[in-house]
Amino acid sequence: MQQHINDGCPPCAATLKTWQDVLAITASEGELTPPADVVRVVKAQLAAMLPASSRGIRLLFDSRLEPVTAGIRGSVAAGQFLFETDLYYIDLRLEPRQGTEKACLVGQILPQRGTQSRTEGVTVRVRHKETLLAETIANQFGEFQLEFDAVDDLYVSISGNEGSEILLPLYGVCAK
Repeated sequence: MQQHINDGCPPCAATLKTWQDVLAITASEGELTPPADVVRVVKAQLAAMLPASSRGIRLLFDSRLEPVTAGIRGSVAAGQFLFETDLYYIDLRLEPRQGTEKACLVGQILPQRGTQSRTEGVTVRVRHKETLLAETIANQFGEFQLEFDAVDDLYVSISGNEGSEILLPLYGVCAK
């Protein structure tokens, strides 16, 4: 192979040059990694900025981060989210009401396996900054539905039977 390149084959020399450039880029990739102590400090600062009620929440699925699958016609305006906390799984679907300035949030709260958490009677609120837009109580299956004015920068507040509050951000979903 080396003899072939040494003999002066232009296409093979160009291909070799491309792969050498790729190798050089990947070799320097490690230089871009921030030091571990800086990452630790930044994570600690960000965690301190979160309200205590938002800690321990994991976003398992956000439909806005997934590619649109083939076969879907038109635009997909709804956002689907799945959150996990220490007590619950929280499944949310947020969609604008066509032809209106309203949005609808449909969801279900399910207890984590092995917990004694109850979902019936859990209070669910939709807020924009400090303004309460809608409030309801989950049924015996943890299901709920809310309709409210469509605005950006929403968050959902879930107050469990244990007295704790969970805050779930839904940024950029109802943007006009």
